[in-house]
Amino acid sequence: MSRNTGRGNGDGRERADGAAGRPGRRAVLAGFTGAGALAGGLVLGGGSAAAAGAATGVDGYVVDVLAKGADPTGRTASDAAFRAAAAELLATEQVNPVGGPTPTKVLLVPPGNYLLNQPDSLLPNVSGEVAKKVVDGIAIVGYGKRLSRITYAPAARDTVLWTNDQRYRNIRISGLTFESLDPTATFNLARSSAAYGVQDTWYTDVEWRGSWKVGIGLDGPATANLNSEMGWDHCQIGGSYADAFLVIGMTPAVSQQDQFLNYWFRDCKAEFKSGVFVRNERGGSMNFIGGSYIITDAASTGTVFQLGAQAATRADSVMRLLVQGIRFELRGAGHKLIDSAWYKGTITFVSCDDTANSFQSWAPSAVTHVYRFDTVNPSRGPMVRYQDCTLMGSHQVVAPTATTAGKLLYDGCRFINATAGTGDTGFLRWTGTAPWYEFRDCLLKSGRQSDVKAP
Repeated sequence: MSRNTGRGNGDGRERADGAAGRPGRRAVLAGFTGAGALAGGLVLGGGSAAAAGAATGVDGYVVDVLAKGADPTGRTASDAAFRAAAAELLATEQVNPVGGPTPTKVLLVPPGNYLLNQPDSLLPNVSGEVAKKVVDGIAIVGYGKRLSRITYAPAARDTVLWTNDQRYRNIRISGLTFESLDPTATFNLARSSAAYGVQDTWYTDVEWRGSWKVGIGLDGPATANLNSEMGWDHCQIGGSYADAFLVIGMTPAVSQQDQFLNYWFRDCKAEFKSGVFVRNERGGSMNFIGGSYIITDAASTGTVFQLGAQAATRADSVMRLLVQGIRFELRGAGHKLIDSAWYKGTITFVSCDDTANSFQSWAPSAVTHVYRFDTVNPSRGPMVRYQDCTLMGSHQVVAPTATTAGKLLYDGCRFINATAGTGDTGFLRWTGTAPWYEFRDCLLKSGRQSDVKAP
């Protein structure tokens, strides 16, 4: 197993000697909100960085992993340094009149490639339920993806880089690349309960690379609640996933509340080799706005959105997916954009395009979108709407009995491989009973699709 241990110099090349200059801590903090915002604002507002530092004590807001002995060349493990930095970060907590105790420092990861061999080296795995408190406000910042890199090469299999067991909320992670060298590893496992929620996590300018089992897994006991308000902004998701990058409901057999809510992906670039991007077994409200999503390995099987039905019981909460303004690229016949077993709610695609490989010989027979109306509640499905979308292959509905709820509506769409709207070789196909569907102002491969409202 080889490992890239050089340091980035900002132009995509690696340095073997690790001797690269880096901007000072004050400079990077000027670009972040949170603990460094005051000092950064003073620097940007005029005067020297040194004067601002003297006036505000900016160094007092920073825990630098290099100061704890981290090795930026990646030749030796930096677990002890990261754990020491996290311990100092948490030791600075102060009373927060709005929420729980809040650290007053930011954990800073300067440019370099840092090797971690042990699980939970990013933040300590301490149960909030055991500690009887939740830490409200964590910031871990780097200088940008590919500049500040953390390589996870655990000695044991099936481990987690950092665990949030009802412990941390209001988390900000930015400007970092995380790479796994172990395909059984998980980046983050977050567990919540009704008493100790871990909501409000935001990733900005973060990249995932390498081989993972799970990227981020959300779970909890029977009282699971508030594993929500999570966002990804200008992130890049690469690598491969034996399970999925994001799993909502890791233990669907547990009778959890359906309080897995509010997930936002904004202008992200997903270029993963195989696996599932989002596997949602519970429900929730999910927005995917802008960006580009590609399954890169044509020989693999992969699905972007897998909306499952493994959860044995539900509190019957919201089921909502909005996908808007995204270009998808499915490179193999075994790739799917969506495979849904939701029995209610809404699924909406607006101004999306998945036709990058519609010219391939396998494209006309590819089943790229699947809706199962027969899993949790037979004959029921979500209200599915495609508006101003360009779509390849065919869509399939499984409906053993007459549809009593759920509909597929195509409005102003183009079916780039299909010569008919329905039928054995048409765009919309089904097994069992015909679903409730409608075509409005749509185009076929050649010519117009007649407006249809059936049954």
